Amino acid sequence: MREEYFVNIAFDESIGLYLKNTNNKDSIAYNTFPVVVIRLLALIYGKLDILNPYYLKNSVVFMNNLSKYGISKSEIALFKDDFLRFYEFEEQNKKRKIKLKNPYFTNIQKYLVDMFVAKKKSSETSLTEEETFLDLIYSSYTTNPYRISYNYLMSEDLNFIEKYYYSKLNEMDVTRELELDKTISGNINLDALNALGISLSNLKNMSNEEIAASQNKAYQYFEVDAESPNRDEKLNEAMNYYKLYGRKLTSGNGYVDILLLMSVIVTSLSVISIIIFSMI
Repeated sequence: MREEYFVNIAFDESIGLYLKNTNNKDSIAYNTFPVVVIRLLALIYGKLDILNPYYLKNSVVFMNNLSKYGISKSEIALFKDDFLRFYEFEEQNKKRKIKLKNPYFTNIQKYLVDMFVAKKKSSETSLTEEETFLDLIYSSYTTNPYRISYNYLMSEDLNFIEKYYYSKLNEMDVTRELELDKTISGNINLDALNALGISLSNLKNMSNEEIAASQNKAYQYFEVDAESPNRDEKLNEAMNYYKLYGRKLTSGNGYVDILLLMSVIVTSLSVISIIIFSMI
């Protein structure tokens, strides 16, 4: 007997909305959180492993596909249940005059990070894949204004999921018993390098000159004088600020920065207003 819903109503409706808006990638619908979750699953596992079970209404195959990189069946089950709870909470939110933060928003993203990191452990992933993942997962790399605004509405810490991703990535690299057979001068601030997209596994394949260049790039990016005797202390201070407030937005010109910041604020407020009125 065919299932009433594929996995549950949350997955069934989200995949349906994803398919309906695939040719309209700039639409609000295509950038809603439930559809972004499906887009992330398609990125991690491939569209066929997500859509074929949907067409067949076979949730068993779907759940097996989600565990192919080593995520346990119990974690997949928790992810499935939390996605349903997210959907049910949003259905209640539609009836509220004042919308509440959905408590399952961050949890679902953590499961998705775990899935992507599990994939990186077991197979090669391209830089393009990682960049796409970081754009979709509500990090400081996110470019779509609707997703940026939704992160503001739902997150207690705008950069939490990005920090969680890099912590899991470093944990993965450490378990590989990485041995850097190189002479590295000074201290390496892995958090700073992570912010530039450089992980421990990247360092393994880099020359001393490339590592030094990366260190200098980190100092430059966070506006720290590389010649200063306390440069590492200053870099740590800059990273603490980064973890609290996210990537700095600067053009190098104070006046231009003010105009740029004002434009971002106005754009974000406009999008948030559209979201709020669409929910009422």
